Amino acid sequence: MPTIHVIGAGVSGLACATRAVMSGVDVAVYEAARHAGGRARSFHDESLGCMIDNGNHLLLGVNEATQTYLADIDAQDTIREIRPAAFPFLDLKSGKRWRVRPGRNFPPTWIFSGDRRVPNTRPMEYFRQINKLRRAGNLETVAQAVGTDSVLYENLWQPICKAALNTDAAEASASLMWTVVQKTFLRGELACRPWIFHKGLGAALVQPAQKFLTDHGVQIRFKARLRGIRWSDNRVTSLHFPEGMLRVAREDAVVLALSPEACNAIWPEANAPTEAQTIINAHFRLDTPSSLPWDMPFLGLVNAQTHWIFVRDNIVSLTISAGNNHADSPNWEIATKLWAEAGPVLGRTAGRLPAWRIIKERRATFAQIPSQVNARPGTAARIRNLFLAGDWTDTGVPATVEGSVLSGFSAASMATVAVQTAISENAD
Repeated sequence: MPTIHVIGAGVSGLACATRAVMSGVDVAVYEAARHAGGRARSFHDESLGCMIDNGNHLLLGVNEATQTYLADIDAQDTIREIRPAAFPFLDLKSGKRWRVRPGRNFPPTWIFSGDRRVPNTRPMEYFRQINKLRRAGNLETVAQAVGTDSVLYENLWQPICKAALNTDAAEASASLMWTVVQKTFLRGELACRPWIFHKGLGAALVQPAQKFLTDHGVQIRFKARLRGIRWSDNRVTSLHFPEGMLRVAREDAVVLALSPEACNAIWPEANAPTEAQTIINAHFRLDTPSSLPWDMPFLGLVNAQTHWIFVRDNIVSLTISAGNNHADSPNWEIATKLWAEAGPVLGRTAGRLPAWRIIKERRATFAQIPSQVNARPGTAARIRNLFLAGDWTDTGVPATVEGSVLSGFSAASMATVAVQTAISENAD
């Protein structure tokens, strides 16, 4: 039976493998690490004595591919919808609090309601700046497109850029930002509804997928790091692992669901993005649960080193996006500074540091700047039976969980077609 070989068991690889299994093709999955999930996983932290996620992720109503993936693996109950859509913010400098609350319809008439938009902004500013994003060239940054001398830039575009693109607005791709705005705020409240992984990333994205694969006879081969591939006659012919060589049959297909740097090492012609951005997450375990304004499970901070606060039971998680400048700072220094900002917001004493854990994802996403966005490769490689998957591929959306799932689905579809085509050719 022809096989689709999926290299990598991150979200892209899992999405690819599950979708390929559903198409009726045999699947084999290989993962270099001891666990699945890649950059979206949960683990038990000894210092905190509890399960934590290695990062904070938020879905939106528009993320249909991820919701389809969760339905495929019977994990719909692992996310919780927040309705109506609202995005709460706090300016640590001024003390002002507000919520951005998209309305239901297009055009976005909700912008005319003062209690739905950013304070000290005017409705026409939104229309003008959104139009500038729409018309921005592929080489323009968000800052170049909309300008930096407005409250809207500092209190909306900048936080969204860092959250969705993990890149400062001064460097972030305006065209990719336009995609975000077009798919969310311009589509209305339903598309903007936040969905929270209230049971953790592993319980939502990873364990159900592993169970699905196991139930369908697929066992992930862990500690199986691909060292190289060989090809002949426009097809991959073998996969090379430390323990030996694996032959790839003529009817088989191979999907490299790897990080950009790992993919470039295996298949340099992928030309995967080479620049990366860091995300830093600080997890604190408190004695009792905490709450945020409006009883929301998350809060965006402005004029702060902390960009987002997430609360789940007695675990508080703080996020610094686009964090390359903080990547080399000592962990204790990061924990102290971030808690000094977040503690008072949570009604806690800033001077008393709770149990903490810092996680630095130094290559959390590729740098979503114009040059790197424009160079994203497609799913199909030059070789007929080789395909690429990852949030860094040209999915048309930012490097997010949704992008990972989209890329996995695309790779599964193309690989399945390649397998079917090869079978037909051999039958002739």
